[in-house]
Amino acid sequence: MKIGLLLPRSVIYPSMSFDIMDGFKQALKMQGIENSHQIVSAGIGIAGKNEEIYAQSEQMLLDGTDLIIAYINPMAAEFIHPLFVSAGKQLLVLDSGYHFPQFLERLSNARFISLQGALCARAIVRKAIEQGNSNFAFACSFYDAGYRLPYVYSAAAEEKNAGVAFSHVTPLRREDFTLEPLAEYLQDNNKTALFATFCGDMAEDFFRESTKLNLIVSHNTYGSGFIAEEQWLGKIPYPGRDWQCAVPWSVAMDSNDNREFVAAMEGIRQGKANIFSLLGWEAALYIAATNGELSGNISINSPRGKIYMNPETGFSEAPVYYATVTKNKETGNCYLTNITEARGLDIDRERLQHDIDFIRTTTANSWLNAYACLDS
Repeated sequence: MKIGLLLPRSVIYPSMSFDIMDGFKQALKMQGIENSHQIVSAGIGIAGKNEEIYAQSEQMLLDGTDLIIAYINPMAAEFIHPLFVSAGKQLLVLDSGYHFPQFLERLSNARFISLQGALCARAIVRKAIEQGNSNFAFACSFYDAGYRLPYVYSAAAEEKNAGVAFSHVTPLRREDFTLEPLAEYLQDNNKTALFATFCGDMAEDFFRESTKLNLIVSHNTYGSGFIAEEQWLGKIPYPGRDWQCAVPWSVAMDSNDNREFVAAMEGIRQGKANIFSLLGWEAALYIAATNGELSGNISINSPRGKIYMNPETGFSEAPVYYATVTKNKETGNCYLTNITEARGLDIDRERLQHDIDFIRTTTANSWLNAYACLDS
């Protein structure tokens, strides 16, 4: 089988495309089928131009590629999907879960392996409320504000008779970065908890300034997904108090599948076991389980647990994990501990579909690039 990978670029995760490719190849190797497939690849920039993604997909299909794997958002997948229907080929999308799909019916020739970013947000809202919080302030970067998590945080809180009373979006330019309005609000509302959504170096900016202003020391803090991504988390100085998060996976998860994955990837290079190589790894597992047909009622055993491909939606469903961000005593920086599966998320999955339906029928803008794929 000839398999093509459409790989994006990111200045905050410069090894992203290499990690996806290495995870994919290592998983094929671990299963003893690396010689059964021919692998080709093409760059798609920051995965923000549908026409560029279309052109690369079309050329791969014309060159005889049987299946294409792409780190793109659902909107781009919908845009290029007619190509795959016409060619009778399959598209496997690696998805952050920070966008919402616009299509009503499942895309017949596409499947999505998702990091479930929006579900992680719903999970951490539930935990925050279970821990006795009902009033929240929300902080995110200008970049993160262009995705769907801000809406999910607010909607999930309101459903449980809580609410986000104050939102602060940090400026686009780093030299203009400030948390002063947030600090002023929290000073006047000292029983308010904090939701935060930042990515990469923007998370580093947030925690640096939060430490100066004693925000996290003084207020219960919660985050989800990429704000607790371990590559960047390990670079960020501990802000003075533990905070809670929900994540799709952690390098420290204690399972045979995860230990195998981490050993294989860290054998290539330190830091190679990450969420992007995980997606590549899972793509290989899924292709092996389906023999490249990407259909049927399929589950795979992943480093993050059992992943089920929902045949009705075409999206994967996987566990989500709660974790505590605490201090690494050796480095003084942050790391994840107390990683436990978030149980009973069926209602949150249903409510997330309501969120998707609402946004679909509402005028709402969104960034087009795949999440975390940035230029400088």
